[in-house]
Amino acid sequence: MLEISLLGPLRVAGPRGEFGTTSTKIRQVLALLALESPSAVGVDRITEELWPQRPPRTALGTVQTYVYHVRKQLAAHVGSGSKLLATVRNGYLLDIDPACLDVRRFERAVREGRAALDAGRAADASARMDRALAMWRGAALADVRQGPALDAEAVRLEGLREAALELRVQADLEQEHLPEVIPELQALIRRYPLRERFHHQLVTALNRAGRRADALVAYQHTCRVLNEELGLDPSDELRRLHHLVLTGASAGAPRRTSALEHPIPA
Repeated sequence: MLEISLLGPLRVAGPRGEFGTTSTKIRQVLALLALESPSAVGVDRITEELWPQRPPRTALGTVQTYVYHVRKQLAAHVGSGSKLLATVRNGYLLDIDPACLDVRRFERAVREGRAALDAGRAADASARMDRALAMWRGAALADVRQGPALDAEAVRLEGLREAALELRVQADLEQEHLPEVIPELQALIRRYPLRERFHHQLVTALNRAGRRADALVAYQHTCRVLNEELGLDPSDELRRLHHLVLTGASAGAPRRTSALEHPIPA
């Protein structure tokens, strides 16, 4: 079975071994075709991706050559390159099962994890999100040169990765796994200092753990970071959480939907 992995460096494996090329342009073409499957990709769009500023006069022939090499590699390693990569009107179609692409498997796992959490199955949600996050091997499209379409996709996927982390932390918070969640959130905040949801979750976790003073310090740190880096005040939700901590009330969980504002394709 063909497997295409884009959540990290590009990796393509089939029954006969791994697809290998040192050509950055060929990797771009394959990544674009894989991410657009089962839709066709027009030659004009491939050209724009490869040469965003000024395509060469030989662009059409060069794109055809790159597609030829992709098809040849697929035939060598999968055994059906001509069937998988079809020439259609004004473009090309990589006809693969969505399960062949790690991006689609990741999106499906996140949807299932969100559904489990919404249904009150926090342990199930946490396990599903762990499996989803384990698919990542580095930055999305790490060794693929990015034109406008692939650059936008890399940004989208990183946003989904962060949302998946938030969801998995939320599932652990609902299970009261505070000794594990607190240091993880502190590490996540160092990695994503402007992601307010992680700050909210940390203040919540500290307060639930009986560390009220630390929760207040964490809130003040959040306010300082948001103001210095973005010129913003904390959200109404975070201010309400601060009030709960100040008054000694029990801090509820962050609303789940805010951790999943990046849409996940159905």
